[in-house]
Amino acid sequence: MSNIGDLVPKAGIYTNPGVVVEKKDDGTVVIDTEPMTIHKYHRYTNTTGLDEAEKNKFNEILDQIYTSEDDVEKINGIQQNIDKLKVDPANTKIVQYLRNQQSHLIRKAQELPRSYNWDTSNIRGLKRDEV
Repeated sequence: MSNIGDLVPKAGIYTNPGVVVEKKDDGTVVIDTEPMTIHKYHRYTNTTGLDEAEKNKFNEILDQIYTSEDDVEKINGIQQNIDKLKVDPANTKIVQYLRNQQSHLIRKAQELPRSYNWDTSNIRGLKRDEV
């Protein structure tokens, strides 16, 4: 099942990448290969798998974070958004895409987030009553 904005690397005999811009009742889709249309949905990474609203929310979050030139600030900004969003199960997919983007930045900058929220039951060597 495809969503509006899903990336299509190649379609049929056509070799230009594009994005799904319309879903028809007969099961076919309309693919637009205009680079600005692709950029609308995939500014930072391939967001295929998110629905259109999730794509927009993901891109809005990263638009704010990427105003900074410092990769460490970006890593920490993404972490703050992950911590806010993960409390709502409806944001599970967006959180996963943010984690993927953060992992990319961590590899690039060779830095880790300064702080993050974690369930104490998942911390080895720490008993619940010690917290």
